[in-house]
Amino acid sequence: MTLATCADNVPWASDVYFAASGFDLVFFSSLDSRHCRNLAVNPTCAVTVHAPVATWRNIRGLQMEGVAGLAATAGEKASALATYLDKFSFARDLMANPVSTVRTVFRAHAHVFRPARIRYLDNRLGIGARFSIDLADGTPVWPPRQEKPGLAP
Repeated sequence: MTLATCADNVPWASDVYFAASGFDLVFFSSLDSRHCRNLAVNPTCAVTVHAPVATWRNIRGLQMEGVAGLAATAGEKASALATYLDKFSFARDLMANPVSTVRTVFRAHAHVFRPARIRYLDNRLGIGARFSIDLADGTPVWPPRQEKPGLAP
């Protein structure tokens, strides 16, 4: 996913590996990374998730706005790690080497992105065809709605 952050009125975008836990998206990253430093100052951010395509006519994916931050409690950290390991076998491989794992774990921390709005964009249905749904505390606020192309509510 691409994570867009902003601090001191300067935007930044970073690609991060993520795993979904319900509507929340879990990622691990160093606190020293620019996007994590930005999130520490301003947790409001945006995310996109999409597959690469050869033409604009095939663009489809998710556009989300919300907040992200560190998994705070031991339970949140354990849940984030379990979610991540379920998706990424390479992360399991890291656990097989204790020395490497200790170094990695102390640098990478669990973060959770919680969307407040999710938009689905699908140009195959027409240029800028979008559907959106708001979320409150991780729960969808029904019904989803179709947005007019080129306009964001």
